[in-house]
Amino acid sequence: MIEAIIKKVEKLPPVPNVIHELQDMFYLDSYNAADIESVIKKDPNLMANILKIANSPLYGFTREIVDIRQAIVLFGLEQIIEFALAGYIDAMIDLDLAMYGIDEMEFLKMAQNKAKVASALIEEKKERFIVSNTAFLSDVSKVLLAQYAKERHIPFKVQKDIALNDLDAIEQERLGTDSIAVAVLMFDAWNFGDKMIALLQSFKERQKESQEALFLAREIVSLDGNILTKRGEGSPLASRLPRL
Repeated sequence: MIEAIIKKVEKLPPVPNVIHELQDMFYLDSYNAADIESVIKKDPNLMANILKIANSPLYGFTREIVDIRQAIVLFGLEQIIEFALAGYIDAMIDLDLAMYGIDEMEFLKMAQNKAKVASALIEEKKERFIVSNTAFLSDVSKVLLAQYAKERHIPFKVQKDIALNDLDAIEQERLGTDSIAVAVLMFDAWNFGDKMIALLQSFKERQKESQEALFLAREIVSLDGNILTKRGEGSPLASRLPRL
């Protein structure tokens, strides 16, 4: 099974250089909205995708955001990068998640709420960025697992209110691998850096604050993106959990 998944990962288009430029910019000591805008405008398709995500019903803006500078000012670089990643995934990968019983909007809600939870649990800016981005993308591999199961007519049905950490074991049982293992392959193919890959590989050890933050993000966010309020109460970071 893993060989078939590896072939799917190898066929994925590369992440646009603009996204890597935005990620690198986050680590600079100084940048402004004009700097961010100049990078994004190098890729008109990506700019359009960012605006599409920014105008999704999840954010509830009554007026359409039509200008990329406006989006940058409203959301900031960290979230703009998440929009860029979401836009890339939406444009380049077939988001048929019927196997999991969720649609594209629920998938995006799940990714964004994981990032919000993880970000709230880490204080240091650069570490928070790594954890937040890793949380946002930690289940992107579900799109490939769904394709694989559909092609091979593998029965797979779960409740949408299941915690993501619990779902990993079900994926292992029915598919022979899980979202985290496949996401590690995708992170490597997309050149997302050693720190993000190492965190994704090790977060269930829960020994470091970054590991615990990612674990909690996947523990209290359900498959359809809702918050499971009774989960994670015994965590040392539970007092920092945000209200979503």
